[in-house]
Amino acid sequence: MSKKKKNNPHQVSDTAKHKSKRNQNNFASNKKLWYALAGILVLTLVSYWPSLSNGFVNLDDDRYIETNQMIRHFDLKVLFTSFWMGNYHPLVMMVYTWIYSFVQLEPKAYHTVNLILHLINTSLVLFVILELTDVFEIAVVVSLLFGIHPIHVESVAWVSELKDLMYTCFFLSSLFWYLKYLKNDFNKKYFLFSLLFFLCSLFSKGVGVSLTIVLLLVDYFKGRKMEGKVFIEKIPFFILSFIFGVVAIKAQQDLGAIQDAIFSFPQRIVFACYGFTTYILKIIIPINLSAYYPYPAKTGESIPGVYYGYPVIVIALLAGVFYSFKKTNKVFFSIGFYAITVALVLQLLPVGGAVIADRYSYIPSIGIFLLFAFGLFELYKNSSYKTIATALLLVMTASYSFMTYQRTQVWKDGMTLWSDVINKGNEVALAYNNRGVLYKQAGELEKAMKDYKHSLSLSPDNTDTWSNIGLIFWQQGLQNKNLQQVYNDTAMKYLNKAITLDPKFATAYSNRGSVRSTMGDNQGALEDYTKAIDFDMNFADPYYNRGIVYYNLGRKGEACNDLNKAAQLGHNIAPNAVRDLCK
Repeated sequence: MSKKKKNNPHQVSDTAKHKSKRNQNNFASNKKLWYALAGILVLTLVSYWPSLSNGFVNLDDDRYIETNQMIRHFDLKVLFTSFWMGNYHPLVMMVYTWIYSFVQLEPKAYHTVNLILHLINTSLVLFVILELTDVFEIAVVVSLLFGIHPIHVESVAWVSELKDLMYTCFFLSSLFWYLKYLKNDFNKKYFLFSLLFFLCSLFSKGVGVSLTIVLLLVDYFKGRKMEGKVFIEKIPFFILSFIFGVVAIKAQQDLGAIQDAIFSFPQRIVFACYGFTTYILKIIIPINLSAYYPYPAKTGESIPGVYYGYPVIVIALLAGVFYSFKKTNKVFFSIGFYAITVALVLQLLPVGGAVIADRYSYIPSIGIFLLFAFGLFELYKNSSYKTIATALLLVMTASYSFMTYQRTQVWKDGMTLWSDVINKGNEVALAYNNRGVLYKQAGELEKAMKDYKHSLSLSPDNTDTWSNIGLIFWQQGLQNKNLQQVYNDTAMKYLNKAITLDPKFATAYSNRGSVRSTMGDNQGALEDYTKAIDFDMNFADPYYNRGIVYYNLGRKGEACNDLNKAAQLGHNIAPNAVRDLCK
Protein backbone atom coordinates (compact mmCIF):
# COMPACT_ATOMS: atom_id res chain seq x y z
CA MET A 1 0.00 0.00 0.00
CA SER A 2 1.42 3.37 -0.98
CA LYS A 3 1.83 6.04 1.66
CA LYS A 4 -0.44 9.03 1.57
CA LYS A 5 1.54 12.06 0.49
CA LYS A 6 1.61 14.82 3.11
CA ASN A 7 0.62 18.30 2.19
CA ASN A 8 3.69 20.55 2.38
CA PRO A 9 2.76 24.15 3.20
CA HIS A 10 6.11 25.35 1.87
CA GLN A 11 5.53 24.11 -1.70
CA VAL A 12 3.56 25.81 -4.45
CA SER A 13 0.56 23.60 -5.21
CA ASP A 14 -0.54 22.67 -8.71
CA THR A 15 -3.70 24.70 -8.13
CA ALA A 16 -1.65 27.74 -7.23
CA LYS A 17 0.48 27.24 -10.31
CA HIS A 18 -2.56 27.11 -12.57
CA LYS A 19 -4.05 30.13 -10.84
CA SER A 20 -0.75 31.91 -11.32
CA LYS A 21 -0.84 31.12 -15.02
CA ARG A 22 -4.35 32.52 -15.30
CA ASN A 23 -3.30 35.71 -13.50
CA GLN A 24 -0.37 36.03 -15.82
CA ASN A 25 -2.44 35.61 -18.97
CA ASN A 26 -5.19 37.97 -17.84
CA PHE A 27 -3.00 40.55 -16.12
CA ALA A 28 -3.44 43.35 -18.65
CA SER A 29 -7.13 42.68 -19.33
CA ASN A 30 -8.26 42.17 -15.73
CA LYS A 31 -10.79 45.00 -15.33
CA LYS A 32 -11.32 44.21 -11.66
CA LEU A 33 -7.61 44.72 -11.04
CA TRP A 34 -7.46 48.05 -12.84
CA TYR A 35 -10.61 49.38 -11.15
CA ALA A 36 -9.16 48.46 -7.76
CA LEU A 37 -5.86 50.10 -8.61
CA ALA A 38 -7.62 53.25 -9.81
CA GLY A 39 -9.53 53.47 -6.54
CA ILE A 40 -6.36 53.01 -4.49
CA LEU A 41 -4.50 55.66 -6.46
CA VAL A 42 -7.33 58.18 -6.19
CA LEU A 43 -7.52 57.71 -2.42
CA THR A 44 -3.73 57.97 -2.14
CA LEU A 45 -3.72 61.11 -4.26
CA VAL A 46 -6.40 62.73 -2.10
CA SER A 47 -4.56 61.77 1.09
CA TYR A 48 -1.34 63.40 -0.10
CA TRP A 49 -2.88 66.31 -1.99
CA PRO A 50 -1.83 68.99 0.58
CA SER A 51 1.82 68.11 -0.04
CA LEU A 52 1.61 69.76 -3.47
CA SER A 53 1.22 73.14 -1.75
CA ASN A 54 4.20 72.61 0.54
CA GLY A 55 7.48 74.46 0.24
CA PHE A 56 11.02 73.41 0.99
CA VAL A 57 12.09 72.70 4.57
CA ASN A 58 15.43 73.52 6.13
CA LEU A 59 16.22 69.85 6.60
CA ASP A 60 18.53 68.99 3.69
CA ASP A 61 16.22 70.60 1.09
CA ASP A 62 18.46 73.66 1.16
CA ARG A 63 21.56 71.61 0.38
CA TYR A 64 19.91 69.19 -2.05
CA ILE A 65 18.00 71.85 -4.01
CA GLU A 66 18.22 75.49 -3.02
CA THR A 67 22.02 75.90 -2.86
CA ASN A 68 23.12 72.79 -4.74
CA GLN A 69 25.27 73.82 -7.70
CA MET A 70 25.52 70.24 -8.96
CA ILE A 71 21.95 70.35 -10.25
CA ARG A 72 22.33 73.72 -11.98
CA HIS A 73 24.03 72.20 -15.03
CA PHE A 74 23.85 68.68 -16.43
CA ASP A 75 27.31 67.10 -16.18
CA LEU A 76 27.14 63.31 -16.45
CA LYS A 77 30.71 62.81 -15.25
CA VAL A 78 30.19 64.93 -12.13
CA LEU A 79 26.87 63.23 -11.36
CA PHE A 80 28.34 59.73 -11.55
CA THR A 81 31.63 60.46 -9.78
CA SER A 82 30.43 62.57 -6.85
CA PHE A 83 29.02 61.93 -3.40
CA TRP A 84 26.39 64.29 -2.08
CA MET A 85 25.19 64.58 1.50
CA GLY A 86 26.77 61.26 2.42
CA ASN A 87 25.14 59.37 -0.44
CA TYR A 88 26.08 58.07 -3.86
CA HIS A 89 22.88 58.44 -5.89
CA PRO A 90 23.62 59.75 -9.40
CA LEU A 91 20.17 58.89 -10.78
CA VAL A 92 18.54 60.96 -8.04
CA MET A 93 20.78 63.93 -8.80
CA MET A 94 19.95 63.53 -12.49
CA VAL A 95 16.24 63.85 -11.71
CA TYR A 96 16.87 66.96 -9.58
CA THR A 97 18.90 68.41 -12.45
CA TRP A 98 16.09 67.65 -14.88
CA ILE A 99 13.45 69.28 -12.65
CA TYR A 100 15.65 72.33 -12.05
CA SER A 101 16.16 72.80 -15.79
CA PHE A 102 12.41 73.37 -16.16
CA VAL A 103 11.30 75.17 -13.00
CA GLN A 104 14.46 76.15 -11.10
CA LEU A 105 13.37 76.50 -7.44
CA GLU A 106 9.59 76.07 -7.70
CA PRO A 107 8.75 73.61 -4.85
CA LYS A 108 5.50 72.34 -6.37
CA ALA A 109 7.30 70.60 -9.22
CA TYR A 110 9.57 68.70 -6.84
CA HIS A 111 6.64 67.68 -4.66
CA THR A 112 4.70 66.58 -7.74
CA VAL A 113 7.51 64.27 -8.82
CA ASN A 114 7.63 62.77 -5.31
CA LEU A 115 3.90 62.14 -5.28
CA ILE A 116 3.91 60.61 -8.77
CA LEU A 117 6.68 58.24 -7.71
CA HIS A 118 4.72 57.23 -4.61
CA LEU A 119 1.71 56.47 -6.81
CA ILE A 120 3.93 54.37 -9.07
CA ASN A 121 5.34 52.54 -6.06
CA THR A 122 1.83 51.91 -4.75
CA SER A 123 0.95 50.37 -8.12
CA LEU A 124 4.09 48.25 -8.11
CA VAL A 125 3.23 46.92 -4.66
CA LEU A 126 -0.10 45.71 -6.05
CA PHE A 127 1.54 43.97 -9.00
CA VAL A 128 4.35 42.44 -6.93
CA ILE A 129 2.06 41.05 -4.24
CA LEU A 130 -0.33 39.69 -6.86
CA GLU A 131 2.55 37.93 -8.61
CA LEU A 132 3.81 36.67 -5.26
CA THR A 133 0.57 35.36 -3.74
CA ASP A 134 -1.82 35.01 -6.69
CA VAL A 135 -4.54 36.38 -4.40
CA PHE A 136 -6.23 39.54 -5.65
CA GLU A 137 -7.68 40.56 -2.28
CA ILE A 138 -4.34 40.32 -0.50
CA ALA A 139 -2.61 42.39 -3.17
CA VAL A 140 -5.29 45.09 -2.93
CA VAL A 141 -5.06 45.35 0.86
CA VAL A 142 -1.26 45.60 0.88
CA SER A 143 -1.24 48.19 -1.90
CA LEU A 144 -4.00 50.22 -0.24
CA LEU A 145 -2.28 50.36 3.14
CA PHE A 146 1.07 51.14 1.55
CA GLY A 147 -0.44 54.00 -0.43
CA ILE A 148 -2.30 55.81 2.34
CA HIS A 149 -0.27 55.06 5.47
CA PRO A 150 0.80 58.17 7.44
CA ILE A 151 4.23 56.78 8.30
CA HIS A 152 5.12 57.30 4.63
CA VAL A 153 4.41 61.03 4.72
CA GLU A 154 8.06 61.77 5.49
CA SER A 155 9.15 59.87 2.37
CA VAL A 156 6.59 61.57 0.11
CA ALA A 157 6.18 65.12 1.48
CA TRP A 158 9.90 65.74 1.99
CA VAL A 159 11.60 66.76 -1.25
CA SER A 160 14.97 65.41 -0.12
CA GLU A 161 13.48 61.91 0.14
CA LEU A 162 13.33 61.48 -3.62
CA LYS A 163 16.15 58.97 -3.17
CA ASP A 164 13.98 56.59 -1.12
CA LEU A 165 11.11 56.85 -3.58
CA MET A 166 13.39 56.16 -6.54
CA TYR A 167 15.30 53.26 -5.04
CA THR A 168 11.99 51.73 -3.97
CA CYS A 169 10.57 52.09 -7.47
CA PHE A 170 13.50 50.21 -8.99
CA PHE A 171 13.63 47.74 -6.07
CA LEU A 172 10.00 46.74 -6.60
CA SER A 173 10.44 46.66 -10.39
CA SER A 174 13.38 44.29 -9.99
CA LEU A 175 11.36 42.09 -7.65
CA PHE A 176 8.44 42.07 -10.08
CA TRP A 177 10.58 40.89 -12.98
CA TYR A 178 12.24 38.28 -10.79
CA LEU A 179 8.81 36.86 -10.00
CA LYS A 180 8.10 36.84 -13.73
CA TYR A 181 11.37 34.97 -14.19
CA LEU A 182 10.23 32.28 -11.75
CA LYS A 183 6.79 31.96 -13.36
CA ASN A 184 8.03 31.79 -16.95
CA ASP A 185 10.31 28.76 -16.80
CA PHE A 186 13.34 30.83 -15.73
CA ASN A 187 13.34 32.94 -18.88
CA LYS A 188 16.69 34.77 -18.88
CA LYS A 189 15.11 37.88 -20.40
CA TYR A 190 13.15 38.48 -17.19
CA PHE A 191 16.23 37.77 -15.07
CA LEU A 192 18.18 40.43 -16.97
CA PHE A 193 15.32 42.90 -16.50
CA SER A 194 15.45 42.19 -12.78
CA LEU A 195 19.22 42.69 -12.67
CA LEU A 196 18.98 45.95 -14.63
CA PHE A 197 16.37 47.42 -12.29
CA PHE A 198 18.43 46.27 -9.30
CA LEU A 199 21.38 48.24 -10.67
CA CYS A 200 19.15 51.30 -11.06
CA SER A 201 18.01 50.87 -7.46
CA LEU A 202 21.63 50.87 -6.29
CA PHE A 203 22.35 53.99 -8.35
CA SER A 204 19.47 55.62 -6.45
CA LYS A 205 20.44 54.54 -2.92
CA GLY A 206 22.90 51.96 -1.65
CA VAL A 207 20.46 50.43 0.84
CA GLY A 208 18.88 48.69 -2.16
CA VAL A 209 21.47 45.93 -1.61
CA SER A 210 18.94 44.21 0.66
CA LEU A 211 17.07 43.02 -2.44
CA THR A 212 19.62 40.24 -2.97
CA ILE A 213 18.57 38.51 0.26
CA VAL A 214 14.90 39.26 -0.44
CA LEU A 215 15.20 37.30 -3.70
CA LEU A 216 16.42 34.26 -1.76
CA LEU A 217 13.45 34.67 0.57
CA VAL A 218 11.16 34.73 -2.48
CA ASP A 219 12.79 31.53 -3.75
CA TYR A 220 11.97 29.86 -0.44
CA PHE A 221 8.39 31.17 -0.46
CA LYS A 222 7.79 29.94 -4.00
CA GLY A 223 9.00 26.45 -3.10
CA ARG A 224 12.40 26.35 -4.81
CA LYS A 225 14.99 24.00 -3.35
CA MET A 226 17.62 26.14 -1.65
CA GLU A 227 20.63 24.68 -3.39
CA GLY A 228 22.95 25.02 -6.36
CA LYS A 229 21.35 27.15 -9.05
CA VAL A 230 19.38 29.29 -6.59
CA PHE A 231 22.62 30.69 -5.17
CA ILE A 232 24.73 30.63 -8.33
CA GLU A 233 22.25 32.75 -10.28
CA LYS A 234 22.44 35.39 -7.52
CA ILE A 235 26.19 35.92 -7.98
CA PRO A 236 25.72 39.09 -10.11
CA PHE A 237 23.41 40.48 -7.42
CA PHE A 238 25.92 39.69 -4.68
CA ILE A 239 28.78 41.28 -6.62
CA LEU A 240 26.82 44.49 -7.22
CA SER A 241 25.69 44.50 -3.58
CA PHE A 242 29.27 44.28 -2.36
CA ILE A 243 30.51 47.05 -4.65
CA PHE A 244 27.71 49.47 -3.85
CA GLY A 245 27.82 48.58 -0.17
CA VAL A 246 31.46 49.65 -0.02
CA VAL A 247 30.67 52.83 -1.96
CA ALA A 248 27.78 53.67 0.40
CA ILE A 249 29.98 53.32 3.49
CA LYS A 250 32.69 55.44 1.84
CA ALA A 251 30.13 58.16 1.05
CA GLN A 252 28.92 58.25 4.65
CA GLN A 253 32.49 58.36 5.95
CA ASP A 254 33.39 61.26 3.66
CA LEU A 255 30.50 63.28 5.08
CA GLY A 256 31.33 62.26 8.62
CA ALA A 257 27.81 60.90 9.00
CA ILE A 258 29.00 57.64 10.55
CA GLN A 259 29.14 58.54 14.22
CA ASP A 260 31.88 57.72 16.67
CA ALA A 261 31.04 54.99 19.15
CA ILE A 262 29.03 57.11 21.61
CA PHE A 263 27.18 53.94 22.54
CA SER A 264 28.81 50.56 23.09
CA PHE A 265 28.07 47.70 20.69
CA PRO A 266 25.74 45.95 23.19
CA GLN A 267 23.87 49.24 23.59
CA ARG A 268 23.58 49.56 19.80
CA ILE A 269 22.08 46.06 19.71
CA VAL A 270 19.51 47.22 22.27
CA PHE A 271 18.67 50.25 20.10
CA ALA A 272 18.42 48.01 17.03
CA CYS A 273 15.84 45.91 18.88
CA TYR A 274 14.06 49.10 19.90
CA GLY A 275 13.93 50.20 16.27
CA PHE A 276 12.84 46.75 15.05
CA THR A 277 9.92 46.78 17.49
CA THR A 278 8.99 50.45 17.26
CA TYR A 279 8.69 50.45 13.46
CA ILE A 280 6.18 47.61 13.71
CA LEU A 281 4.21 49.45 16.38
CA LYS A 282 4.15 52.70 14.39
CA ILE A 283 3.07 50.84 11.26
CA ILE A 284 0.17 49.29 13.17
CA ILE A 285 -0.70 52.37 15.26
CA PRO A 286 0.84 55.45 13.60
CA ILE A 287 0.68 57.94 16.47
CA ASN A 288 3.22 60.50 17.69
CA LEU A 289 4.99 60.51 14.33
CA SER A 290 7.88 62.94 14.20
CA ALA A 291 10.52 64.20 11.81
CA TYR A 292 13.15 63.44 14.44
CA TYR A 293 13.47 60.76 17.12
CA PRO A 294 16.49 61.48 19.34
CA TYR A 295 18.55 58.92 21.18
CA PRO A 296 17.77 58.80 24.91
CA ALA A 297 20.08 60.71 27.21
CA LYS A 298 22.77 58.62 28.87
CA THR A 299 23.29 58.57 32.61
CA GLY A 300 27.02 58.17 32.85
CA GLU A 301 27.68 55.21 30.58
CA SER A 302 24.20 53.75 30.97
CA ILE A 303 21.04 54.06 28.89
CA PRO A 304 17.51 54.01 30.40
CA GLY A 305 16.66 50.56 31.71
CA VAL A 306 13.35 50.38 29.82
CA TYR A 307 15.25 49.89 26.55
CA TYR A 308 16.61 46.55 27.73
CA GLY A 309 13.12 45.12 27.44
CA TYR A 310 13.17 45.43 23.65
CA PRO A 311 15.59 42.54 22.98
CA VAL A 312 13.21 40.33 24.98
CA ILE A 313 10.30 41.47 22.78
CA VAL A 314 12.29 40.74 19.61
CA ILE A 315 13.28 37.28 20.85
CA ALA A 316 9.65 36.49 21.70
CA LEU A 317 8.53 37.75 18.30
CA LEU A 318 11.09 35.66 16.44
CA ALA A 319 10.19 32.61 18.53
CA GLY A 320 6.58 33.04 17.46
CA VAL A 321 7.65 33.33 13.82
CA PHE A 322 9.63 30.09 13.95
CA TYR A 323 6.81 28.33 15.77
CA SER A 324 4.43 29.28 12.96
CA PHE A 325 6.91 27.91 10.44
CA LYS A 326 5.60 24.38 11.05
CA LYS A 327 2.13 25.36 9.86
CA THR A 328 2.65 28.05 7.25
CA ASN A 329 5.42 29.96 5.54
CA LYS A 330 3.39 33.17 5.34
CA VAL A 331 4.42 34.57 8.71
CA PHE A 332 8.06 33.66 8.15
CA PHE A 333 8.08 35.32 4.73
CA SER A 334 6.31 38.49 5.85
CA ILE A 335 8.46 39.08 8.93
CA GLY A 336 11.52 37.95 6.98
CA PHE A 337 10.86 40.58 4.31
CA TYR A 338 10.45 43.21 7.01
CA ALA A 339 13.59 42.12 8.88
CA ILE A 340 15.81 41.97 5.79
CA THR A 341 14.81 45.39 4.48
CA VAL A 342 14.93 47.13 7.86
CA ALA A 343 18.20 45.56 9.05
CA LEU A 344 20.52 48.09 7.39
CA VAL A 345 18.81 51.09 9.04
CA LEU A 346 18.70 49.81 12.62
CA GLN A 347 21.74 51.90 13.57
CA LEU A 348 24.09 49.03 14.37
CA LEU A 349 26.46 51.18 12.35
CA PRO A 350 25.29 54.56 13.69
CA VAL A 351 24.54 57.11 10.96
CA GLY A 352 23.21 60.56 11.84
CA GLY A 353 21.79 61.62 15.18
CA ALA A 354 18.37 59.91 15.20
CA VAL A 355 17.67 56.47 16.65
CA ILE A 356 14.82 55.79 14.17
CA ALA A 357 13.20 57.64 11.26
CA ASP A 358 9.78 57.25 9.63
CA ARG A 359 11.35 57.11 6.16
CA TYR A 360 13.26 53.95 7.03
CA SER A 361 9.98 52.02 7.18
CA TYR A 362 9.00 52.78 3.57
CA ILE A 363 9.87 49.39 2.04
CA PRO A 364 9.91 47.32 5.28
CA SER A 365 6.27 48.23 5.95
CA ILE A 366 5.28 46.04 2.99
CA GLY A 367 6.16 42.96 5.04
CA ILE A 368 3.92 44.04 7.93
CA PHE A 369 1.07 44.97 5.58
CA LEU A 370 1.41 41.57 3.90
CA LEU A 371 1.20 39.72 7.22
CA PHE A 372 -1.90 41.73 8.14
CA ALA A 373 -3.45 41.02 4.73
CA PHE A 374 -2.84 37.28 5.10
CA GLY A 375 -4.62 37.32 8.46
CA LEU A 376 -7.45 39.56 7.27
CA PHE A 377 -8.04 37.32 4.25
CA GLU A 378 -8.38 34.27 6.50
CA LEU A 379 -11.00 36.15 8.52
CA TYR A 380 -12.77 37.28 5.37
CA LYS A 381 -13.05 33.71 4.05
CA ASN A 382 -14.88 32.71 7.23
CA SER A 383 -18.49 33.79 6.84
CA SER A 384 -18.75 34.38 10.59
CA TYR A 385 -16.00 37.01 10.49
CA LYS A 386 -16.48 38.46 7.01
CA THR A 387 -18.30 41.56 8.28
CA ILE A 388 -15.70 42.14 10.99
CA ALA A 389 -12.84 41.87 8.48
CA THR A 390 -14.53 44.32 6.12
CA ALA A 391 -15.32 46.79 8.90
CA LEU A 392 -11.76 46.63 10.23
CA LEU A 393 -10.31 47.43 6.82
CA LEU A 394 -12.75 50.31 6.30
CA VAL A 395 -11.92 51.84 9.69
CA MET A 396 -8.18 51.52 9.04
CA THR A 397 -8.54 53.01 5.58
CA ALA A 398 -10.51 56.02 6.80
CA SER A 399 -8.21 56.57 9.79
CA TYR A 400 -4.94 56.24 7.88
CA SER A 401 -6.13 58.42 5.02
CA PHE A 402 -7.25 61.19 7.39
CA MET A 403 -4.02 61.01 9.40
CA THR A 404 -1.96 61.20 6.22
CA TYR A 405 -3.91 64.22 4.99
CA GLN A 406 -3.22 65.95 8.32
CA ARG A 407 0.42 64.87 8.51
CA THR A 408 1.32 66.19 5.06
CA GLN A 409 0.48 69.68 6.30
CA VAL A 410 3.08 69.40 9.06
CA TRP A 411 5.67 69.36 6.26
CA LYS A 412 4.32 72.63 4.80
CA ASP A 413 7.52 74.49 5.72
CA GLY A 414 10.37 74.39 8.18
CA MET A 415 8.52 76.40 10.82
CA THR A 416 5.57 73.99 11.01
CA LEU A 417 7.89 70.99 10.85
CA TRP A 418 10.27 71.96 13.65
CA SER A 419 7.47 73.32 15.81
CA ASP A 420 5.77 69.92 15.48
CA VAL A 421 8.93 68.15 16.64
CA ILE A 422 9.26 70.53 19.61
CA ASN A 423 5.56 70.44 20.51
CA LYS A 424 5.71 66.65 20.78
CA GLY A 425 8.05 67.09 23.73
CA ASN A 426 11.19 66.10 21.86
CA GLU A 427 14.14 68.03 23.28
CA VAL A 428 16.09 68.06 20.02
CA ALA A 429 18.91 70.55 19.59
CA LEU A 430 18.58 70.39 15.80
CA ALA A 431 14.88 71.34 15.97
CA TYR A 432 15.51 74.45 18.07
CA ASN A 433 18.52 75.46 15.98
CA ASN A 434 16.70 75.10 12.67
CA ARG A 435 13.62 76.92 13.91
CA GLY A 436 15.93 79.64 15.17
CA VAL A 437 17.36 79.98 11.66
CA LEU A 438 13.85 80.59 10.32
CA TYR A 439 13.07 83.15 13.02
CA LYS A 440 16.31 84.96 12.14
CA GLN A 441 15.42 84.97 8.45
CA ALA A 442 12.04 86.49 9.38
CA GLY A 443 13.79 89.22 11.37
CA GLU A 444 12.53 87.92 14.73
CA LEU A 445 15.93 87.98 16.39
CA GLU A 446 14.70 87.63 19.98
CA LYS A 447 12.79 84.43 19.17
CA ALA A 448 15.77 83.18 17.19
CA MET A 449 18.13 83.84 20.10
CA LYS A 450 15.79 82.05 22.51
CA ASP A 451 15.73 78.94 20.31
CA TYR A 452 19.48 79.04 19.72
CA LYS A 453 20.25 79.23 23.42
CA HIS A 454 17.89 76.36 24.17
CA SER A 455 19.57 74.36 21.41
CA LEU A 456 22.95 75.09 22.95
CA SER A 457 21.74 73.95 26.37
CA LEU A 458 20.80 70.60 24.82
CA SER A 459 23.97 70.24 22.76
CA PRO A 460 26.83 72.43 24.05
CA ASP A 461 29.15 71.30 21.23
CA ASN A 462 26.77 72.17 18.39
CA THR A 463 28.98 74.28 16.12
CA ASP A 464 26.06 75.47 13.97
CA THR A 465 24.38 77.02 16.98
CA TRP A 466 27.54 78.75 18.24
CA SER A 467 28.01 80.25 14.78
CA ASN A 468 24.35 81.25 14.48
CA ILE A 469 24.36 83.05 17.83
CA GLY A 470 27.50 84.90 16.79
CA LEU A 471 25.78 85.98 13.59
CA ILE A 472 22.80 87.36 15.53
CA PHE A 473 25.03 89.45 17.79
CA TRP A 474 26.74 90.83 14.68
CA GLN A 475 23.37 91.72 13.13
CA GLN A 476 22.22 93.37 16.35
CA GLY A 477 25.38 95.46 16.24
CA LEU A 478 24.51 96.64 12.74
CA GLN A 479 21.14 97.81 14.08
CA ASN A 480 22.58 99.54 17.17
CA LYS A 481 25.60 101.64 16.29
CA ASN A 482 26.08 102.85 19.87
CA LEU A 483 26.68 99.31 21.12
CA GLN A 484 28.13 97.87 17.91
CA GLN A 485 31.58 97.25 19.37
CA VAL A 486 30.09 95.33 22.30
CA TYR A 487 27.95 93.22 19.99
CA ASN A 488 30.90 92.57 17.66
CA ASP A 489 33.12 91.46 20.55
CA THR A 490 30.41 89.08 21.75
CA ALA A 491 29.91 87.78 18.21
CA MET A 492 33.64 87.06 17.95
CA LYS A 493 33.54 85.00 21.15
CA TYR A 494 30.79 82.75 19.80
CA LEU A 495 32.38 82.40 16.36
CA ASN A 496 35.78 81.65 17.86
CA LYS A 497 34.15 78.92 19.95
CA ALA A 498 32.54 77.40 16.84
CA ILE A 499 35.91 77.34 15.07
CA THR A 500 37.62 75.84 18.13
CA LEU A 501 35.06 73.03 18.14
CA ASP A 502 35.44 72.50 14.38
CA PRO A 503 38.58 74.04 12.83
CA LYS A 504 37.25 73.26 9.34
CA PHE A 505 33.82 74.87 9.77
CA ALA A 506 33.51 77.04 6.65
CA THR A 507 30.34 78.87 7.73
CA ALA A 508 31.90 80.05 11.00
CA TYR A 509 34.96 81.41 9.15
CA SER A 510 32.70 83.22 6.68
CA ASN A 511 30.62 84.74 9.49
CA ARG A 512 33.72 85.74 11.45
CA GLY A 513 35.07 87.37 8.32
CA SER A 514 31.95 89.54 8.15
CA VAL A 515 32.40 90.61 11.78
CA ARG A 516 36.06 91.46 11.18
CA SER A 517 35.16 93.44 8.08
CA THR A 518 32.66 95.48 10.09
CA MET A 519 35.33 96.09 12.73
CA GLY A 520 37.67 97.45 10.04
CA ASP A 521 40.00 94.44 10.10
CA ASN A 522 40.09 93.90 6.33
CA GLN A 523 43.16 91.66 6.41
CA GLY A 524 41.58 89.41 9.04
CA ALA A 525 38.36 89.34 7.04
CA LEU A 526 40.22 88.29 3.87
CA GLU A 527 41.99 85.52 5.78
CA ASP A 528 38.71 84.17 7.17
CA TYR A 529 36.91 84.32 3.82
CA THR A 530 39.82 82.52 2.18
CA LYS A 531 39.76 79.77 4.81
CA ALA A 532 36.01 79.38 4.33
CA ILE A 533 36.59 78.91 0.60
CA ASP A 534 39.43 76.46 1.24
CA PHE A 535 37.11 74.29 3.34
CA ASP A 536 34.09 74.60 1.03
CA MET A 537 34.86 75.66 -2.54
CA ASN A 538 31.15 75.68 -3.45
CA PHE A 539 30.15 78.12 -0.69
CA ALA A 540 29.01 81.32 -2.43
CA ASP A 541 28.91 83.72 0.55
CA PRO A 542 32.67 84.00 1.23
CA TYR A 543 33.37 84.59 -2.48
CA TYR A 544 30.89 87.46 -2.52
CA ASN A 545 32.06 88.94 0.78
CA ARG A 546 35.74 88.64 -0.14
CA GLY A 547 34.96 90.27 -3.47
CA ILE A 548 33.40 93.27 -1.73
CA VAL A 549 36.42 93.63 0.57
CA TYR A 550 38.78 93.43 -2.42
CA TYR A 551 36.74 96.09 -4.21
CA ASN A 552 36.84 98.41 -1.19
CA LEU A 553 40.62 97.95 -1.10
CA GLY A 554 40.88 98.95 -4.76
CA ARG A 555 41.73 95.44 -5.97
CA LYS A 556 39.08 95.40 -8.70
CA GLY A 557 40.43 92.45 -10.70
CA GLU A 558 40.41 90.10 -7.70
CA ALA A 559 37.05 91.54 -6.63
CA CYS A 560 35.39 90.79 -9.95
CA ASN A 561 36.83 87.28 -10.06
CA ASP A 562 35.22 86.54 -6.69
CA LEU A 563 31.94 88.24 -7.52
CA ASN A 564 31.64 86.33 -10.78
CA LYS A 565 32.36 83.09 -8.94
CA ALA A 566 29.70 83.93 -6.33
CA ALA A 567 27.19 84.62 -9.11
CA GLN A 568 28.11 81.32 -10.76
CA LEU A 569 27.46 79.53 -7.45
CA GLY A 570 23.99 81.05 -7.20
CA HIS A 571 24.50 83.96 -4.78
CA ASN A 572 21.33 86.08 -4.91
CA ILE A 573 22.82 89.56 -5.18
CA ALA A 574 26.20 88.78 -6.73
CA PRO A 575 24.90 89.28 -10.32
CA ASN A 576 23.86 92.84 -9.39
CA ALA A 577 27.29 93.49 -7.91
CA VAL A 578 28.97 92.20 -11.06
CA ARG A 579 26.78 94.48 -13.17
CA ASP A 580 27.41 97.57 -11.04
CA LEU A 581 31.06 97.10 -10.04
CA CYS A 582 32.69 95.15 -12.84
CA LYS A 583 31.91 97.29 -15.88
